[in-house]
Amino acid sequence: MAVPRKATQTINQENANSRIAVKSNLNPPLEPLKRAALGEVGNTLQESQKAQIGLGPTKNAFKKQEGGLQSKKDAVKTLTNKDKAIPTKPTAVLKRQESLLKPIQEKVTQPKEVPRTSTIVSKKLSIVDPDESSRNDPQMVTEYVMDIFKYLREMELTLAIKENFLEGHETTSRMRAILVNWLVDVHANFKATLDTLHICIGIVDRYLQENKKVGRSTLQLVGASAMLIACKYEEIYVPDLEDFEYVCDHTFTKRQILQMEKEILKRLDFNLGRPISVQFLRRYTKVTQSRLEHHNLGKYILELALLESDVVHVRPSLLAAAACCLSMGILNETMDLTKLWNPTFVQYTSYDYYDFRSLIAELAYLLVKSEQSKFQAIRRKYALPKFGKISLNVKLNGPLVRKLTAGKK
Repeated sequence: MAVPRKATQTINQENANSRIAVKSNLNPPLEPLKRAALGEVGNTLQESQKAQIGLGPTKNAFKKQEGGLQSKKDAVKTLTNKDKAIPTKPTAVLKRQESLLKPIQEKVTQPKEVPRTSTIVSKKLSIVDPDESSRNDPQMVTEYVMDIFKYLREMELTLAIKENFLEGHETTSRMRAILVNWLVDVHANFKATLDTLHICIGIVDRYLQENKKVGRSTLQLVGASAMLIACKYEEIYVPDLEDFEYVCDHTFTKRQILQMEKEILKRLDFNLGRPISVQFLRRYTKVTQSRLEHHNLGKYILELALLESDVVHVRPSLLAAAACCLSMGILNETMDLTKLWNPTFVQYTSYDYYDFRSLIAELAYLLVKSEQSKFQAIRRKYALPKFGKISLNVKLNGPLVRKLTAGKK
């Protein structure tokens, strides 16, 4: 289903035009500003073009065969020409010739009927190019899109986070969830881009993976310094250090925040280019031709996943594919998700439905869990009109979610 141009522009520009950061007197949580980013490359939705096939004789073959019949008629006409004074054949002989020519004529003039099953198979196997309508737009760089996302999939493996990375750590999963919930509020008050939040939490997790001595006393400092690094990496205008002091309730000084910043960068060897799931989601939204509400639900699901240390090790591209498929299934009220993930999606995401089938159930459980969770920053954020109040949508408790979460507590 094609997306209206207005909705498409909203998705493509969701991170455009960052504003100057707020000072110490912070306002109530607001939504991230909009900015054009690399993640939106080739993210304009368009109409699909269906492949068609034709069977039976070609046009040239018809012309040749019809030409042969016409020459026979001309020959008969020539023989019956009065100027030649040749006697015509008896009527019985002519009827016999017509009866002999009739089957040949019917065989040539009636094309072979195309079986319906062939057409159905061809449609199922057809792959639609999602970048066809944007090939002439230089800003979409469609000639490089496939190479860009191939590189991002390589980088997510190079800069991966290990499974159970908090095992034997002074920081527990609950402590990490409290920090992420706090960072979501800080991010909203800074009015930073959506990418900044995902980059920040990625930096925190990679640092915790490298330094298992981070505990209750320094975890918030790590979060504040990671947010500072992410803002420098992604934002046009970076919040002042006084703002970071204020959000930490002056627990840490500006000097401590800067020292932790240097420590994090040293541990990570200044490698900050780990891909984030929302970059892949934007691409998949275009490939699947999803609506704006699908995109908002996908973002909501991916942010809920930030709270869970159990899914941090999952590749961002795979997580985005599962969130995209689940959002379409929920809002389209489709019980069989295998029908949604067609060959086009497999081609451009590099994932088959069965690659993330078990992950979809985990993400569906996060939607159910969020209603009773003590960490409500993300749910409040996506209850705002800016995101279509997607976290309050009644379909999040629909039959598909109940089916996927059956038996889970």
